[in-house]
Amino acid sequence: MMNMGLIFAEMQKLQKELQNMTIEISAGEGSFRLLMNGHQQVQSVAFSPAALDPNNIEALQTMVASAFNRAIAQSKEMIKNEIAKLTGELNLPNISGLF
Repeated sequence: MMNMGLIFAEMQKLQKELQNMTIEISAGEGSFRLLMNGHQQVQSVAFSPAALDPNNIEALQTMVASAFNRAIAQSKEMIKNEIAKLTGELNLPNISGLF
């Protein structure tokens, strides 16, 4: 069994590494792209010119909201997978303030 101090130190290291791990989401056949890091901070967004059609605002709003929700869900899954790599079979509770 791993030493809890070692696990905690590795999780703190992971927390720093998550800043550089990213999730990229594309929506609307590439008309919108979102890049989010493992801290769930948006790094960039990009729209194709066709996506900015004023006659299509409602579809654009739906597409952007959906992309953000998918990015957050994938970011959470990435964090969960990275923590599982560190802890193996241990089922640790959330450690307040770590993630």
